[in-house]
Amino acid sequence: MLSLLVALIGLAVGILINRAADNLPPPLRRSFFETPRCPYCDSRRSPLEQCGIASFVLRRDKCHQCSAPLRLRAPIVEIATAALFAYLAARYPMGLLLAALCLFTAILLLIAVIDIEHKLILNVVVLPATALALLFSPILLAPNRVALDSLNLRLILVSLLGAAIGYSLTYGIYLLGILFLRWLNRNRTNKINTVAFGMGDVKLAGLLGALVGVPAVLYVLIYAILLGGAGALAAILLQVVRRRGYSAFMAIPYGPYLVVAGWAFVVLRPLP
Repeated sequence: MLSLLVALIGLAVGILINRAADNLPPPLRRSFFETPRCPYCDSRRSPLEQCGIASFVLRRDKCHQCSAPLRLRAPIVEIATAALFAYLAARYPMGLLLAALCLFTAILLLIAVIDIEHKLILNVVVLPATALALLFSPILLAPNRVALDSLNLRLILVSLLGAAIGYSLTYGIYLLGILFLRWLNRNRTNKINTVAFGMGDVKLAGLLGALVGVPAVLYVLIYAILLGGAGALAAILLQVVRRRGYSAFMAIPYGPYLVVAGWAFVVLRPLP
């Protein structure tokens, strides 16, 4: 019963994630509270169009104004959020820990969706989320389920060190990528402007470090790099099959791999 209730909450949260993914990215950068608009005719979405599952089930999956198709992303995100929330409710008892895990699951899912669609990790999402991760660290990093009056506030330091290490290591990778790119472009006519890590990935690594603390952030980065390598190989193979060739410097969003690795370490820790 609890899992079903939390899944319904997750469904509603999925609608909010879609709203944020529609409104927050550039170039428009609308307010989260503004009604999403059709990207083709700029008309406001009707209430039904703002719920991906309902619009697709009722076969109202087109803009009421211009008949442009609605994104399949909307029902996928809603279903994924509901399923993840239900899984968390089945794994953890009702309480602050479950609420915190659901909150950061939603935030990480939003980051992944925007990065996949726009290859951007927005400061307006990742920076407040990092502050929240530090605030919730006594709950997220506690080895046992604890009461509010017995929280170990020293875990904030563990979270802060995790954020610093995650940020510093990926910032070092970012700088190395910039140097490698300059060396690579020194005699090229067609300049290459893609790097393995962007500053958004650096800030996301800081957020994940705050969520998992130290030394777990080191494992998160290692697994994210391995996942990213596997994803890049799969993308190259797919490109070869489709085009009979590939670009060695095609842009691949790295945020989703960091999100998957970080979420796994946050959620799949030993049960109290």
